Amino acid sequence: MSLELQTPQDSLGFPAETRQRATPIIDWLLAERLHVEKTTFLLDRFCRQLVEAGVPLHRVNVAALQLHPDIRARALFWDREAGGSIERAVDHGIVDRDAFRDSPVKLIFEGGPSIRRRIEDPDSPLDFPILKDLKQRGFKDYLLLPFPFSTGRINAIGFASQAPGGFDESDVALIEAVLPAFGAVLETRHLMRTARELLDTYVGHNTGRRILNGSIRRGEGDRIHAALWFCDLRSFTDLSERLSVDQVTGLLNDYFDCMAAPIEANGGEILKFIGDAILAIFPCDTAAEAQSAAAEKALTAAQAAVADLAALNESRRAAGQDLLRCGIALHLGEVMYGNVGGGQRLDFTVIGPAVNLVARLEPLCARLNGPVVVSEAFAEASPRDFDCIGAFALKGIAKEQKAYAPR
Repeated sequence: MSLELQTPQDSLGFPAETRQRATPIIDWLLAERLHVEKTTFLLDRFCRQLVEAGVPLHRVNVAALQLHPDIRARALFWDREAGGSIERAVDHGIVDRDAFRDSPVKLIFEGGPSIRRRIEDPDSPLDFPILKDLKQRGFKDYLLLPFPFSTGRINAIGFASQAPGGFDESDVALIEAVLPAFGAVLETRHLMRTARELLDTYVGHNTGRRILNGSIRRGEGDRIHAALWFCDLRSFTDLSERLSVDQVTGLLNDYFDCMAAPIEANGGEILKFIGDAILAIFPCDTAAEAQSAAAEKALTAAQAAVADLAALNESRRAAGQDLLRCGIALHLGEVMYGNVGGGQRLDFTVIGPAVNLVARLEPLCARLNGPVVVSEAFAEASPRDFDCIGAFALKGIAKEQKAYAPR
């Protein structure tokens, strides 16, 4: 009877030698999670840790799926010779391109196993275009591993070496041993970024920042001054009844593009889409100069939106489609900016008489056949010239309100 000698294993199944090499890198990762903000810095330092541990590493790529309306994934690249990491966003259209369909990353995203190709071996298949490219660049070995996050999303991380012989088994074991810790730190940064970007998308940058900083209690908020914007699409009910759902969706998206881009370009923040309407703010303080600047930004945005809508209508006219008309109302005043709602469902928005006034002012655009109307307070604060178009009784507003149009 013979006794087979075995390499001592740790509790995770790695040989003791691997654990000894991995422990300093894992400890570094756990400490680094508090300090690294950019994922490119994290990847660069992680790769250098592996190189210092003796791994003949020359290229690493990470493909991390992203929850984002415009972005399918974040691609990170580290190159030892170039010195450092870069990142680029990959849009959703990538899934329809040959570069993705012919990539081993696609197989990993679909739940496939790890892929290993010893490129220098004449018998190793070069069954993906990336392998042929790597071979031309002098690479000898390629390893692509599934890289799961706790959310269930399967990402991919690839390692390539230009060293003769490539990675030995101890190198692969070390990579596999430290990858969970690297993944945990990377996922933390990734999730924070996702949270910020989704909040930016759905509630706006400033509002999202306030929420992440802890302004989440119902009734909590600040009194602020702002130029207020309220716009509405004319004849939307009629369009909705005559057009298909897909046509209405496309129409709304085109219309909102015309309105939203100028608001954001001029420092405004869209708080909500209300059907076919938009409520936005251009915050300022109480100083006259600040209020004048906010009014100027809001009016510049309104005039740019009207021009963009006119350009859109030219293309719609050429295509035989319905033309779009809108009204934009501008006001300046104090609002409560914070959380309102019921139970576990909150809305971070603005409330107050100023909001009511700007919403009631907007229908005057249709009555007066003009695209932009502003309140007396806005006209007084703005450096522009306006024409008074009359005093009007507005629904829900006790006093008649003077309305003005840009001259």
